[in-house]
Amino acid sequence: MKKIIVVASLITIANPCFAKTKVFGELTASYDNVFPVGLGSVDKVSLSHSFFGVKGVNEISNNVSLIYQLTWGVHSNGLDTEKVTGFENKNQVIGLASRTGAVILGRYDTPFKVLGKKSDLFWHSQLGQNRNVTNAKDWDLRADKIIVVQTPTKKGFQGSFAYSPDISDTSRITQNGSAISLNGFYKKGKFQYGAAFESHDLKPSATQTAAETNALRLNVVYKDGPLKVVGFYQQENNDVDQTAIVDASVIGVGVAYKKDKGVLKAQLYSRDNENSVADSHLFALGYDYKYDKNFDFFAQAVKITNTTGIGGNSFMENSTSVSRDAHGLSLGVRYKF
Repeated sequence: MKKIIVVASLITIANPCFAKTKVFGELTASYDNVFPVGLGSVDKVSLSHSFFGVKGVNEISNNVSLIYQLTWGVHSNGLDTEKVTGFENKNQVIGLASRTGAVILGRYDTPFKVLGKKSDLFWHSQLGQNRNVTNAKDWDLRADKIIVVQTPTKKGFQGSFAYSPDISDTSRITQNGSAISLNGFYKKGKFQYGAAFESHDLKPSATQTAAETNALRLNVVYKDGPLKVVGFYQQENNDVDQTAIVDASVIGVGVAYKKDKGVLKAQLYSRDNENSVADSHLFALGYDYKYDKNFDFFAQAVKITNTTGIGGNSFMENSTSVSRDAHGLSLGVRYKF
């Protein structure tokens, strides 16, 4: 029987005649030192960004299969202003898949967020991740209520479309509203091209004004043997007249080179806030060593300018009134199962 592939990294079905359930996850332990200029350094040892879950597939008719995934994150005193421990809900979905694509419902990353992750040379758990700059104003969402339609890969192209009727309490968005998100990827030769668009229709409330915001992402990835080069562009329309959040653009470039079991990598991201001198720039240099297929060591040095108000995922957010730069060092291990 031909293989059915469910896109968006949910699950691969090698033989859909049998029901399959798999336990999976990552344990990431790291020592992180962040030194905001003008403040004392912050040292943390944590398991933050670790996660575990189950995913599975069960054929319910010829060439149509039920798919599901339940994932929880683990927090253990990361680089937050408050101590955070315990569990959080991550991607949790159920859906149907066939050779013509897939549809899933539940809690899941938007297609717009997926393109950002595919542009990042640093893992979601690493200090140098691009979301320190790209997610400054809520543009990397894991929607609590979402339906995602995914196409199969055909002639090098694969795409996704998603609709969320309610994005309140998602990430840092508290205003009621809906979202439309889509992406597309095209691979030809050594190049892969990507584009994504997302729109938020924010509803009025007693304290908030109705607003329509949208953002565009573009990327290109070049791979040739051990060399990988990534280019990235993001344009945000934050409806400043209604949200008081200025429009912004982000450009980024990254390069990685693999030799034996090691990967040396670096990326530079620059955020330009319109009508503001408070721009942010991220430079990250890292080295990953793959001990075996499940076990990695990593080290990195990161610098970010103007941490104030960017909502960074790894660097703690500092004073809301004073612009600060920060330096960071991180040493860690990751185990995948």
